[in-house]
Parts: sequence; C-alpha cells; structure tokens
Amino acid sequence: MHVLEARDLRKTFGEGEAAVEALKGVNFGVRAGEMVAIMGRSGSGKSTLLTLLGGVDVPTSGQVMLEGKDLATMDDTARTLIRRRRIGFVFQSFNLLPILTAEENVALPLELDGLPALEARKRAVEVLESVGLSTRRGHLPSKMSGGEQQRVAIARALVIRPAILLADEPTGNLDSTNGQRVTVMLRKLVEEQGQTIVLVTHDPGMAAQADRIIHLADGFVDREETPLSASEASSFVAER
Repeated sequence: MHVLEARDLRKTFGEGEAAVEALKGVNFGVRAGEMVAIMGRSGSGKSTLLTLLGGVDVPTSGQVMLEGKDLATMDDTARTLIRRRRIGFVFQSFNLLPILTAEENVALPLELDGLPALEARKRAVEVLESVGLSTRRGHLPSKMSGGEQQRVAIARALVIRPAILLADEPTGNLDSTNGQRVTVMLRKLVEEQGQTIVLVTHDPGMAAQADRIIHLADGFVDREETPLSASEASSFVAER
C-alpha cells in the first residue's frame, strides 16, 4: 500500500521565456513503513519536490496522493490541516522556538491544533523519551547540542503521529557523530515503529540506510536503487 504517491508531477516557475521547469514529470510511490532517500545535485528539483510532497506548494500539473487524497486539488485551508495532522516536517536548521523548552516545543503542534495542554505535554514527554531526551525536556534549545536539538525537532514532528515524516537534510548542520546518531534514530523509527519517512540528503551514509534511493537529475527521476536489504538495515540499527 502506498502512503504517498507522486503522479506525473510537474512544476514550472515563471512564464514565457523566463519559465523554468523544476520538475518534468516525476513518478514514484512510498509504501507504509518505508524509508526513501531523495538525492541529486543542486538544481535537480529535490527541494521543490519535497515542498510539493508536503503540501507546502502545489504542482503546475500532476497529483500528490497522501493516504488516497490529492493534495494538489485541495484549497489552502484543507492542505494546512493535512500538514498539521498527517505530515511531520524536519528541517536542517531545527526551527525550534528559542524561548520554549524541549517539552514545550514538542507539545506546541498539539496545542495549536486544540489539544488540551496537559494531554499535549503528556504526549510530548512520551515522544521525547522515545528519542532519548526525557532528561532534557526542561532545557531551552540554547542549552542543548545540535544533535539534541535535531532530536527535539524530530520528536516535534512525531508527536502528531504523522502518516509520513518528511526530512530536508536532517544531518546537514551536524558533525559526523551526531549525524550518525540521527541517522540511526530515523532508521529505528522505521524498523521498530513502522514510521514512513522520505528524506532529502546529500549524505551517502544516511542514504545508504534507506530502503530505496531516488536520484533526481534536471527535474526527472534519473534512477532508483535499493542500497540495503531489510536484514542489513536491521543489523545496522542493532549494532548501534
């Protein structure tokens, strides 16, 4: 079963002679409990693709099917609700609110969606524990390392129990040690919780832990590859 599908996705910026085709007919599907990495050179269309998959922008033509619903045909209000409730986002720059503690940052999406504060905080603590940060829940972002901040950001994305987690260069601002920790954690989410993840990365080590790698070039899917069998991925997680 596909949780997410891109069907003949095309995106053009500008008009006439100034028009730029960022995506030129991209097709692929993501199955439940699968980790898919998207790679490609700068300008290949990776970031544009991720914004379409997350309902942040709409394609010029084509469909983005999330749990059987086409994001491309929804109005802004409907897409906002889908992003808030079914799509978790993780960014390279963490995007944590500096005046809020880790627990408050993680609880915020639930409170904005109307969940009572006590219930939101309870779920935030549970998710922080799952990413190994229960003892840091009262700390401000400035008092945490980059790796810890990214794990808080991942917890914030997970607290809504999303259908899919979209990550844009999640290890881009981390050193190699913390980058590997985040990679291991994302793989564990797939192996142990069945979380569906799509990530954009330049890191071949992170991409190697995905179930599939989709390579983009000039707005097209250039090729797909399968870097690891399920047993090898499980072994990678178990060893760390």
